[in-house]
Order: sequence, then structure tokens, then C-alpha cells
Amino acid sequence: MNLSGFFRRQILVARVYGIPVRIDYRWFAVFGLSVWLIGHSLQLGPHRFSTMVLPALDLMTAWSVGVITTLLLFFSVFGHELSHALMGRAEGIEIEEIVLHPFGGFTRLKREADNPRAEFRIAIAGPAASFIFGVLSFMAAYAASANRFTIAVAVFALVGSGNILLAVFNLFPGYPLDGGRVLRALLWRSSGNIVVATRIAGFCGILIAGALIIFGIYMSFTFARLTGLWTVMVGLFLLDAAIRVVRHASNPRQGIVADAMSATVAVEPDVLMSHFVDQILPMYRQTSFPVAKDRRLHGILALVDLKKLPRERWRTTHARDIMRPISQMLFVEQNAALDYADELMRRNGIGALAVVDGAGQLIGFLQQGVRKRVRKKRTQKQKVENPKPLGL
Repeated sequence: MNLSGFFRRQILVARVYGIPVRIDYRWFAVFGLSVWLIGHSLQLGPHRFSTMVLPALDLMTAWSVGVITTLLLFFSVFGHELSHALMGRAEGIEIEEIVLHPFGGFTRLKREADNPRAEFRIAIAGPAASFIFGVLSFMAAYAASANRFTIAVAVFALVGSGNILLAVFNLFPGYPLDGGRVLRALLWRSSGNIVVATRIAGFCGILIAGALIIFGIYMSFTFARLTGLWTVMVGLFLLDAAIRVVRHASNPRQGIVADAMSATVAVEPDVLMSHFVDQILPMYRQTSFPVAKDRRLHGILALVDLKKLPRERWRTTHARDIMRPISQMLFVEQNAALDYADELMRRNGIGALAVVDGAGQLIGFLQQGVRKRVRKKRTQKQKVENPKPLGL
């Protein structure tokens, strides 16, 4: 069993306002670690929260508080990401999904913002929500303190502190943090060039990630080993994301579906499988085909599904009978990012996507391995634009 692949998987846990919410499998490990840290700390006691002192708790109570506090913290992270998603929707951008992972979460948009103002509003929505959650939690802690509910004070104080910390940390001016997106919006507005703005924000993200790694190493060898190691892991995560952002910004045309899609070889819904196998399949080396009529997409016909159909039924089965009906997982717009298309192809189980225009009409087809095709196109273009001198 491939454990690394297993822990990179995600599970769908809910749909909120029609937006899929997924959890990375590694999230459960972090959840358990958080419960243990909070529960273990509360058993050691006493702890001071505002004007109240919380004595050491028994094992069951401490772990119960740890579970409740950790759940509230992760709901806060979800609220942070949902704020991004709803603001993106308000700006006319479709939301692909929200994913909670070990280091927080992210909201996947189907496309970039149309202008710096929209980018700024989407970026700032998350930290603003976390700040509001933090203030409300401290208000709840104050109310619990007035009524001498000591454990409730501890829970709300921890949740409030966590949200304020989340808001402040995300406002660091380095991509892909929210502060980096705010910085990108400001640079985009001043320069008028989103590529330059993204590259600068990404470099700032690399610097911040490097600082986190160095500080985490220092913490690990001095006063807080576990916290230091966690800081190093967060720094490495941000460093990897920031480097990918800078690379993409330095070569932005590699990220467009239109650059990688192939010509459409569509099958009409009424085509019999016997005709498809005898007349169409031998001419094209594809593992799946879009099913369409008059450029209107109906679904995807995958050979893996055809193999499950008994040969004697080929003469009575039409493409519409075994195709996978059209869904958000089976098509992409031509101006979508290749990263987004790659993720869809990885998850839809057939490794291919139909490509449609703004009116929803079929204009192309995309299969796994698109990045190799893009690199080949770019290499050929460079050879034409920069021919070698004769004799070399």
C-alpha cells in the first residue's frame, strides 16, 4: 500500500452553499495532536484565564475540553475559507471546493479575479472573518467569566487566541498567504501587470517561509522543540507553494488549458457501440471520447466503461447508454488553469476533460500528460523564433 499517496487523499464531508468541503487525510493526525496537546496541558494546571484560575483537570474532562476546543478551532478555519469562497462568488467567480489540510485550508477558485479590487476583497475576507471570530470568542469568554464558568472561559479564550493568531499570520505579506494576495492586489493596481505582481508577492512568500524555517530551527534547539518543528513544517509548506507561484508567474502561458487541448473527436449520443468499435476507435488513439451533438456536450464515453459491456450487446447499446453524464468533473473552460484541469482529471477517474467555451459549446479535448504537450509546443515555437545560425 502506498502510504504517501493514501495520506494525500481527500474525503468529501459536506456541501455548504453548494460548495464541496473536503478534508485531507493528514488533517486527522493534526486533529489528534491538537487534542492531545490541549488535554495534556489542562491536566498539568493550574492555568490563569483573565481573572480566573483553572485548576488541573482530570483525564476525561481535559480530553473532552481538548476535543471541543479543537473542533471549534477547525470550524473557525472553515469559516475563514468560507468567507473567501462567498466573497469570490459575490465577485462572479465560481468556487471549485474548500479543502482543510494539516496547515489550515484553502479555497480553490475556478479562475483568477477580474481586477485588483476583486482580488483585494477576496483576500481580505478570510482574515476579517477570523478577527471577528476572535472578538466574538473573547466576548463569550468574558460572559462566561462573569458567570464563573471556568472551563467555558478556557475554551473560548483558546479559540479566541487561535483566531486572532490565524488572522495575524495570514496577513503576512507573502503569497500564498492572504496578506500576499493583498500585496499582489496593491501591486497589480499600481503596475497594471498581474504577472509582475504575482512574482513579487511570491518572492516575498519565499522570504517569509525562509524566516519561519530558520526561526523554527532556532526554537527547536532552545526553548520549544515541538512548536519549533511545527513552525519548520509550516515554513516548508509555504516555501513549496511560494516557489510554485513564482515559477508559474515566470512562465504564465504554461498554465492555460487552451494551450494544451487537442482537436475534438466527438461521438454522437445515438452511435451504436458496434459502429464505434469498428469505425471510430481504430482511427484515434484515445481512452475516452466526448459525447456531443451540434457541439452541445452530453457526457464522456470512457473505454474503461465499454470494457464492462458484453460484446453481444454492442449492436444494441448506444453511446448515451454507457457514457458518463455531464458533470462539473468532466469539463473545463478553455481559459482555466492547467493546475485546476490536472486536479479534475486526477479525480474524475478517466483522466480526460471536455473543453468548452463561454457559451458551453464543445471546442476541444484534454487528456493527462498535457504539460508535456505544452512544453513541446513551446520548444517548437522557440526553435522557430530563435533559429540557430547556419553552420552551428
